[in-house]
Amino acid sequence: MFPAGSNPGPIYFGLARYSATTGSAMTIIYPEAGSWNQKVWVTVHGRGRSFKQGSLRAWNRNLDPERPAADLTKYETLMLSKGYAVVKTYRSSDTLGGDVQVTLADGTFYPERNLNDNAQYIIDFTLVAKKTIEQRLGNGPRRTYFYGHSAGGRIGRSLNYTPGLNRNVAGQPVFDGILADDSATGLWLPVVMKNGKDVLFETDAARAGFVPQLEISHQMYNAESPGEKAPWVSTNYLENKRQNARLLRDKGLAAKHRMYEVRRISHSGGDTLPDGRRGDTQILDLSRVMDRFIDMLDAWVDKSVPPPPTRSDWAELGDIDGDGDIEQPALAFPEVACPMGVYHQFPASSGPGGGGVTGFAPFSGEGLEPLDGRGVFVDMNGNRVWDERETMTQAWQRLGLLPRGDQLTAERYASCVNGAARRLRDEGFFSDRTVSQYVAAARAVKVQ
Repeated sequence: MFPAGSNPGPIYFGLARYSATTGSAMTIIYPEAGSWNQKVWVTVHGRGRSFKQGSLRAWNRNLDPERPAADLTKYETLMLSKGYAVVKTYRSSDTLGGDVQVTLADGTFYPERNLNDNAQYIIDFTLVAKKTIEQRLGNGPRRTYFYGHSAGGRIGRSLNYTPGLNRNVAGQPVFDGILADDSATGLWLPVVMKNGKDVLFETDAARAGFVPQLEISHQMYNAESPGEKAPWVSTNYLENKRQNARLLRDKGLAAKHRMYEVRRISHSGGDTLPDGRRGDTQILDLSRVMDRFIDMLDAWVDKSVPPPPTRSDWAELGDIDGDGDIEQPALAFPEVACPMGVYHQFPASSGPGGGGVTGFAPFSGEGLEPLDGRGVFVDMNGNRVWDERETMTQAWQRLGLLPRGDQLTAERYASCVNGAARRLRDEGFFSDRTVSQYVAAARAVKVQ
């Protein structure tokens, strides 16, 4: 267990045996040699996959011959469309039960365990994948990038926060850059205590081994994780995400780290839903910024082009000059900057445990504010009272988007969306194609 895990108890060493028949696997997808950019992305999923529980398949069952791309997320499809090879990894990561056999050094045998955070597993698969690609295409990748969501993002952090871990036998980085997408519980934090002192990244040599790390923090995934924690770790996920950025900045690593908060999005970015919807689940399409994040990390590593500065609604990170105004706020999609309603956690069908996805409550002007899956009213107007829904005009007047007495029109709505999308493009977060999609969609909206 790497030191940043701050395990307060004893450490037990042992051997874990993974099996392809119970889902330990990878799928390698690569372009034809002439269209390959000689770079590869390795993708790492989060917690909750289990062969025993039915959410993980045997290695030779991941491909559907009738729908070869069915197993790919929107993000992986984006990577392929840009000329990258993609290595999609699978592992048992459900912390209840398990598919992995573990034998401790003292001989104790556990037939059914899962090891959620196992960076060496990902490293080993990556080294095998790079060799395989070299054999198929005639040369190996020139750059290798890591993408991880949730527990996968936490593994990405551990690669950077454990000195020497992200190195091959020749001493070179296994991963040249890391894209961490909403790291699980906001951890791990870059702190290693020894004799009462934080010793992580205290030398230039240690900081030199840190590869560029770009992080997306889903602002609405702001849950609590009770229980014993190290003194520097919060029970609050969003607080940990923000403290991670502050700690790296204060340790002199701001030039190698960026964090971008995104408003009104919970843990899921909708990457497995074609239009971000399933039943009453409705999620902002994070692939619209992931498109640029993929390009940003590559340009940062390959051409030393720094990405935009960190964006956060926390004044410690977003208030650059300390004047009380947040100059670099969290990212607001056009759906949030020009709202037709409110994205909220716990859609009705998700039940009390559905905080990782969002639903949508429109400003219909009809009836009471809705109840979520926990039976709690969705506070659409922020007044902490369960009352009637606003119309779009009333909501926009309250938000300062429309003068009092004016009526919201289709032209005003389209103008707002156009401006919000273009601002994100000018700041580096949207492509021209994404702006065009938003503008076209806004023109088709009928404002009541």
